[in-house]
Amino acid sequence: MNKFAEWMKCNDKKQRGVAEKLGISTSTLHDILRKNQLPSLKIAYEIEKYTRGAITVYDWIDQGNAEEEKENITKKPKATSKDKVKKIKK
Repeated sequence: MNKFAEWMKCNDKKQRGVAEKLGISTSTLHDILRKNQLPSLKIAYEIEKYTRGAITVYDWIDQGNAEEEKENITKKPKATSKDKVKKIKK
């Protein structure tokens, strides 16, 4: 759960109401909350205003970098057909 999702839960905010206040669809908000999508700079700023600074634009930047780093660490390189041929020849 990301920081914004936690804030919404603690402040008893519903997705539909928050999405309306931010001017985005509920599906976009859902993707942001589930970390499937980072908000645009404009939406990140709107979130900062809406949460009165509890969630800042910089929170999203840090989260994006952390998620990218996590993906890079956990990804295993895929074997190519050339790699498979090399193993057979050995």
